[in-house]
Amino acid sequence: MSNVWVKKVLKVGICFIMILSIFFSYPVKGFAYNDAVKLSEDTYNTLLKGTTVYNGVDYGAKYGYNPLYYFLNYNDLRMAYGADPAKLVEHYAIFGIKEKRVANAPITRGAQAWSSSNEYIVPSNQLTKEKKDGMVVIPDQIHNNGGMNRRQETEARSIARQLATNIYNQVMTVNSNSKKSSSKKKSTSTQPQIPEIEMVAYATGIVQAYCNAGRELTQDEVKKSGSKVYRTAYGVFCAHEFTSAGATRALGLILDYLNDTIQQKNPGAAPIKWVHVNANTWNQQYCQIACNNHEAYADAIYGIAGYGKHPLEGGVDQDIQKYVDYATLTGIMNTRPAYGDNGQAVTYDPTYNDNPMSNVSNDYKP
Repeated sequence: MSNVWVKKVLKVGICFIMILSIFFSYPVKGFAYNDAVKLSEDTYNTLLKGTTVYNGVDYGAKYGYNPLYYFLNYNDLRMAYGADPAKLVEHYAIFGIKEKRVANAPITRGAQAWSSSNEYIVPSNQLTKEKKDGMVVIPDQIHNNGGMNRRQETEARSIARQLATNIYNQVMTVNSNSKKSSSKKKSTSTQPQIPEIEMVAYATGIVQAYCNAGRELTQDEVKKSGSKVYRTAYGVFCAHEFTSAGATRALGLILDYLNDTIQQKNPGAAPIKWVHVNANTWNQQYCQIACNNHEAYADAIYGIAGYGKHPLEGGVDQDIQKYVDYATLTGIMNTRPAYGDNGQAVTYDPTYNDNPMSNVSNDYKP
């Protein structure tokens, strides 16, 4: 009889443990998208500098073959050959080309439901102080605008585009002058070398400056608000009230235009792609980024950016890059540009230089 009782207790206990495990494994808060492929620093360098030649043919020169991308893009190759550049290029030459495998870009696998067809596999911590192992997948996420109407989006995009152009020009000018005054180091990469992390840091500082000129709403204020502009780029750039959702979307919009400018002026440059971390939650929201083919982050509320993980996800303070390092020559633009994309003055906000929160609607009419 006691044995039966013991079995019943064990069954109940096991069921209880299973229920608890399911409950605690449920994702109650958002985290950065992560699908790590472990990769040591030595392995990374071995693949990066690996041979692209097989039977006298340079497949790197002919097809843009990259052993690092080929290794990361296909799990079956990692399992079969490991980080052996000679075996990888042999497979590409004999089978990969016929099978139309991708070896010239860091894209892989099927996209998530909320992303486009591309996913970028990039080293996660190779450029940080700690240089930890690991890779991360940054999907080419499709972003929503937070609920802006047509007029609001037009104005927000006008401002973001002008800011992106200014950031690109300023950072490239500073970088060009820096290269002239220092010895030039030859790079083995055929990809244009653009100081994207500096542009990201600069953009982060500009959005923070816009936020400092407005007011961050509390949860109670958001619940009482009849408008949704606080969660949009328009709220940051024009209405002067925001949450971390709006600050993240404003920064992301600038990053989108920065990427467009970089690709137009430097064909083949590494893309800037970002993921909205913790979207639609009350957790701190920020951008997880593929930048210079490495993982990075940018947080407009804290005004910080850098390679690797956000400090909330285990990043270290030494890797933080402040916008001030890149903005000292011209200062931060924290007022709205004078003209829109069509050369006409954008809608004027007469309350901007006073107190925009004193009995004034946050969605003024043109």
